[in-house]
Amino acid sequence: MKKLGKTCLLAITALIFNANVFAETAFSGYSGGKLNYATNTETTDKYDPDLSLQAFFQGQFNFAQNLWGHLEFSIDTKDFLSKELFHKTDAFFKIDEVSLIYKSKSESDANYLSVFMGTYDPIGSDIFLQRYFGIKPIASKITESWLGLAGSILYPHFGIGIADVKRFMSQPIALGGYAYINHEDNKYYVFNADARFACVYRFYSLDIAGGIGVPIANNNKGQEVIAAVEKLYWHAGTTMLIGNNFTQGLFIQAGLFNIPFTKREGTKVSPDDIYLLFEPRFLLDTAHVNVSIFSLPQETVDQLIFVDDTLGVNLNIYGDSFSLGANRFTLGTNFSLSFTGKNFLDITKPLGLFKGAYNITMTPYVSTNFLSGEIHSQFSVKFTKFNTARWYDAFTFDIGYTTQF
Repeated sequence: MKKLGKTCLLAITALIFNANVFAETAFSGYSGGKLNYATNTETTDKYDPDLSLQAFFQGQFNFAQNLWGHLEFSIDTKDFLSKELFHKTDAFFKIDEVSLIYKSKSESDANYLSVFMGTYDPIGSDIFLQRYFGIKPIASKITESWLGLAGSILYPHFGIGIADVKRFMSQPIALGGYAYINHEDNKYYVFNADARFACVYRFYSLDIAGGIGVPIANNNKGQEVIAAVEKLYWHAGTTMLIGNNFTQGLFIQAGLFNIPFTKREGTKVSPDDIYLLFEPRFLLDTAHVNVSIFSLPQETVDQLIFVDDTLGVNLNIYGDSFSLGANRFTLGTNFSLSFTGKNFLDITKPLGLFKGAYNITMTPYVSTNFLSGEIHSQFSVKFTKFNTARWYDAFTFDIGYTTQF
């Protein structure tokens, strides 16, 4: 399996980068990077500042009118200040997606057949809706991430596989099917089969998918079998927007990932593996007011910049119509109350939420066009850190830049 994966990766990457294979090759892309200043919370006796970098690159290579490829990777570094700036710094490098897509058309539909490695059309992102319906982003602003275009992910189509998506011409509807193999189970390779439905209307957008994963064992306690299935995993997720970006709206995301099912024990669902985001959106003249109530897995929280804990509520007030000369600005502030290690079941005992660790945070931010891209900066203050000896842990600062080319 490892040899197969490496061979496929080399083949697809070589195909993407070898522009001479096709007579007409065009390239477009999107990239960004963010510097984060914070204090090192692992040290307890002194002030120790950290400066780290997150960055991503996504490129589309158009080989012909009906054939193109995607390549996306991300970088997450450790502290630049722990050593001299121009020396080696520990970092995590990840290839998020390598894919090749072929489009065929008829009078009634357009069909997109893909082979891919990595994370492809993830559920929880609005990438699928953007790619196949050409809409502007609709995802929640609190789920922004600088480790790729996808942002928050309910569950990924992750591994080596194929996908087939049919986009109907008579109605704004798409159907998709995915078959892929990964190693999400520590013991076995897992074969996954998923189905997907999406639609985009003027005042309603929906993206819903679900499927099963089948761990394949080589044998079963010495029995003479080719393969044995000891348990199944199932996963599902949906993104929904009632309204649109220019009206009052209600944005909802819900999902669960790798829920095991066995013949003896049935299904075991942990609330810590469930993803819930409920966000009413209000448009008041030129001001946007979004109220986000969320219960997220810790793995998701670790990827986000506006969310500190697994359970909480966030108030985002912003305006995106400010102008100064040729520059257009977005100004806003996030106010959040979040609880560490809690989930939606803990809401039934509200007083118990404050017996554990919690954070009250304010994050003003501003973004504007700069050169050929957009620059974004934010300053975060955790008020609950002020009553501790390490009061300087209360402050973090981020500055980032994104551009299309």
